[in-house]
Amino acid sequence: MSLLPPRHDPDESYRRRHEGVREFLRVFDQMRVRPSWRGGDVPLPVVWVTGQYAETAAVVQALEARCDGTPYAHLGPSPDPEETPERSAPPYAALAAWLREAARELAAVAPPGEAHLRFPLFAQVLWMLDLQVPEDEPDRLHDGVKKAVRQRRRQISAGTGQDRRNFWANVRAYAEGPLPAWAAATAILGAGWADQLTTLFGVTAIVAGPVIGSFHVLLLSRSWAGRRRYRWFHRQPFVMPSQRRNQPHDVTAFAVRLLQVRRRATAIEVAPRAPAPSPPAGQTARLPQMAALPGGPPSAPPGVAGVESSQRERQAEPGEDRKRLEAVQANEGIELLLVNAFLEDLRQGYERRLWKVWRRVAWARTSYPVLLVEGDSGRLAERIEQVRAATSRLDPLLIVATGPPDRPVLPLPEPGETRTGTMSGRPELAEELWQRWGHELGRDRALGSHRLLRIDMEPEDAPILEKAHVPVRARRRPALAHPILPWVAVTALVALSLVRVLATATGTCDPGIWRAAGTGECVGIGDGGFVFSPQLAPVLGRIDAQNRAVLASGKPYATVVYFGKLTTTGTGPKDELTDIHGELAGIALEQATLIGNSGDGSKLQMRVLIANGGAGFRYAEEVAQEILRTIDRDPSVIGVVGLGESRQNVRSAIRMLARKAVPVISTTSTYDGLGRREDGSYIPSHFPLAPTNTSLAETAARWARQGIPQRRVPPARTAAVFTDTLLSDLYTKDLGARFVSAFGKGATSFPYASAAGLEEKVIEVCARGAKPDLVYYAGRTEQFGTFIGAIARSQCHQLTVMANDDITQYVNDHARELGGNPRVPVMYVALAARSAWRNVPASFRTDFYQRFDGLIKDLGVAGLPEDRRPSREYAVQAEDAAETLMRAAQVAFSGQGGPANTDGRAGVVDRAGVLLALSSLHEIDGDSGLVKLHGAPDGRHALDRPILLVTVDPKGDQVVVRQCGRLYAQQDSTSLC
Repeated sequence: MSLLPPRHDPDESYRRRHEGVREFLRVFDQMRVRPSWRGGDVPLPVVWVTGQYAETAAVVQALEARCDGTPYAHLGPSPDPEETPERSAPPYAALAAWLREAARELAAVAPPGEAHLRFPLFAQVLWMLDLQVPEDEPDRLHDGVKKAVRQRRRQISAGTGQDRRNFWANVRAYAEGPLPAWAAATAILGAGWADQLTTLFGVTAIVAGPVIGSFHVLLLSRSWAGRRRYRWFHRQPFVMPSQRRNQPHDVTAFAVRLLQVRRRATAIEVAPRAPAPSPPAGQTARLPQMAALPGGPPSAPPGVAGVESSQRERQAEPGEDRKRLEAVQANEGIELLLVNAFLEDLRQGYERRLWKVWRRVAWARTSYPVLLVEGDSGRLAERIEQVRAATSRLDPLLIVATGPPDRPVLPLPEPGETRTGTMSGRPELAEELWQRWGHELGRDRALGSHRLLRIDMEPEDAPILEKAHVPVRARRRPALAHPILPWVAVTALVALSLVRVLATATGTCDPGIWRAAGTGECVGIGDGGFVFSPQLAPVLGRIDAQNRAVLASGKPYATVVYFGKLTTTGTGPKDELTDIHGELAGIALEQATLIGNSGDGSKLQMRVLIANGGAGFRYAEEVAQEILRTIDRDPSVIGVVGLGESRQNVRSAIRMLARKAVPVISTTSTYDGLGRREDGSYIPSHFPLAPTNTSLAETAARWARQGIPQRRVPPARTAAVFTDTLLSDLYTKDLGARFVSAFGKGATSFPYASAAGLEEKVIEVCARGAKPDLVYYAGRTEQFGTFIGAIARSQCHQLTVMANDDITQYVNDHARELGGNPRVPVMYVALAARSAWRNVPASFRTDFYQRFDGLIKDLGVAGLPEDRRPSREYAVQAEDAAETLMRAAQVAFSGQGGPANTDGRAGVVDRAGVLLALSSLHEIDGDSGLVKLHGAPDGRHALDRPILLVTVDPKGDQVVVRQCGRLYAQQDSTSLC
């Protein structure tokens, strides 16, 4: 269609012409400037500027000035003399020379700090076309191509002069992709695995990222860039056989195919621009199939099947004409392949996809490449349009062709075509043409039916173009696409990772304490000065200060090793270690009491060493060996307290310590066979303070059968018992089995292996028609929150939950939540409770809890939430264990007469004497209850230790409703249980 400017008065003609030229330059900028990612890339038309040489030359000069600093190429009427093909060269050589020149000029300019455009696919096609290999036999051709491809793969900076010039440009283009990616990946992995890596290995792993990335960049920057990049040749349509089974599937096969086509193109002398066979009279080729190659199916794109005519057509033509036709077809196929590779390189250079956001340079390119063509080089625009029509793919190239109006750069549309292929008008209508182009594009196909925007220039426009000054329009580079950002981010990431690795791997825990290779925990034995976990810092600081006071006093002392689990792995639910915090607080209280009672030196003080067996006591055996080595170096060590969980590693540690008859008083571990050797005999140096699983299960089952009338809990006839099946845990499986046995008929066990499995078991139990009267929880405190939540959400309303003593920590941390949940009444079996002493006569009442409240206030943790404060129930039992061991030590020390060493230091207590004293120690009115190490049926467990049934009232207070055992020696236990 043609848009003619409206008529104007003569006195306004110059102004209108001047404004028209300015409008044309502004519209050119609109085409050249790339839209943002939200706006999206759009197909670009071919801008055809017509006029005499003076006008078109002025246009080219003006557009070159506007493209300064951005990628553009200017192709004159013929290639440069250096690029001019010889007379014997095939016809496609001229177009290849134009494309080579265009690629060179487009790659020569880039905004400051940005990578230049690259043309690896186009360069690969040129390389294949220049191959000189034997072509007389198929096997020799294939072997020669395979050898040449193998040599090209090994090239680094070798190759042609252009290859060497491009190499370092390629390094710059690729460096900001693989190099930051490798550096970031190894930095993240190094930081994530810092706890498990040694210093050397961690630093090496982080530094390896940039090294591997640099090698990757060098590989990508070679003339050969790897098989994956060249898979494109197998997918593109040109110079490919029409039958799919004959199509090549690797680069070598494609090169063989291309050389075969090259041989056909050069088999006979062909005119530089061999015309395609004329269409029937009265018709011209339509644009989507312009210059269609004969021999291929009508629907095939140009060059796809043109090199393989049907046998019938070939027989119908004379031999010489058939060869000439084949040469024409082969030549056109090669030209289309060259153009297609050239455009594909541009597409990849401008590709913006979210999943390829790491290709920063593609997002930073805000100006489309411009190709200015003049004269005969306009044939290049025709070939480009043929490829666009055949592939129906967008590319970022803006073509501006100049020339006289009687020589169109694209074939004309068919007569009677309702959609014309050209929009034309004067420069002052450029904006309207561009807008109409957009409208037609929006309602038409992907490439648009109007592929040509024609701008007619007149002689009067040339001087205006030389003088017109229109500000160049440009779009700023997106802030997130700045070239320095990936390097800043990667540098910061690598630096932080190095700091973390160095701080983690090289930060020595303490003498005698090492970093576990599996979890990164600090395990081993120290004197209290090392803080294993931040939340334990106040109480460990108190123990360390008291240790220094003991040593500075010069008075006699005995050393006790507290053996606990003072660290976590950092996985799973967060553990504030309130149970261990409580045990340490109890140890600190006992230590302070003995320091205050040391008097004239006849009474022993207690020095404390802190041993950490890791989360779940997983390193208990290794730490037990370190304790034995410490005992060899320090004869003042008299025994170990702690080891409060019934696990296989704890049992192994107790057996290991028994090899040197080290007295061990365990605090809260209740497994019956924890202190047995491999042959089943009891270890004489192990003294468990807590009741056995047998006693706990039988007592709990009896209370469940009897019911709790004051809490409106009726007697239970059926019970569902939930038991954890963790192999390393000796406690829960044994306790669950003993409860089922003690409860008798009506008790059913429901084993589970994880928190998710526990929830499924709860749903299974509560979905039954006949629900149990009571649920007994024999698992660990870590899963109890999941268990309560599953019960609350299930169909088991008002179902009484009875739990074991291990959930003491959870109840202390969530007492208000449990008391305020009427849907799930909870009661649990406890080993100690403050409320148990409320009705005890004042003369027998303990003052431990008052002293404990004063301690946590002194430590500055009284204001913390309950789930971060030391547990009173664990503290009182640890204090009793330490007091029991020190009483035995005092007995042994008194029996020794308090000897002194010849160097004037206080004498040490004989460890064998301590063990002997423990074997016959009198009963103690402890703060957690009666401590009577002897008299139990098995002869190895404490007798009449308190077993308490505790509930939580709506205020969150814990109330003891049942008691077995004795709190003090004179308490009558017959009426309690």
